[in-house]
Amino acid sequence: MTDHPLGTPPHDTAVVIAHEIYGVNDHIAGVAKALEPYQCDVFTPSFLPSGAVYPREEESRAYSEFMRAPGVTRMSEALTKFTEGLRERYRRVLCIGFSVGATSAWLTSGTGAVDKAVCIYGSRIRDHLDVQPAAPCLVVFAEQEPSYSVPAVAERLAAHADVATEIYPCSHGFCDPGSPNYSAEHSHQAWNSTTRFLGLSQRNRELSG
Repeated sequence: MTDHPLGTPPHDTAVVIAHEIYGVNDHIAGVAKALEPYQCDVFTPSFLPSGAVYPREEESRAYSEFMRAPGVTRMSEALTKFTEGLRERYRRVLCIGFSVGATSAWLTSGTGAVDKAVCIYGSRIRDHLDVQPAAPCLVVFAEQEPSYSVPAVAERLAAHADVATEIYPCSHGFCDPGSPNYSAEHSHQAWNSTTRFLGLSQRNRELSG
């Protein structure tokens, strides 16, 4: 995680990555690394008690612990507070969220605390369709979600003027290389959509231009 407590940060754009139930694991670290070539500072705050990290094989435990503390609502409140705290130092504050982090990013988008948000397979967004985003949002779905109708939720979200949706023929977790549902092809496509939507430019391109 980038940290510039004093002085002027190297870039005018901050990107906050909101983690899944597992905490700031190797997947989140990988996303942060993938952002290194871009003109932005990257933050990977942990919203779990004591910064806990759970292995994927302990999914049930990770889920129950997350629901006990912080839960989606309190995580979104903490995410909002964190992003608001970056406002004094950055011209643009962006967010990328995965799963519960995506739902938290969706809720945060309704507060005006971020300038853009990408929400990747946040299945519980379906419980918060009344949120009116104050910033443009890209909501990325895994088509194969057994608990709800993805096309129906995507259609509801697309009714918002500043919400774009994409559906990939995959299962939940397709962007996580450590997940059994990982799809390299579709993860790459979703990543390209993410960086394009957020308006991120690579450093080497700016230097060569």
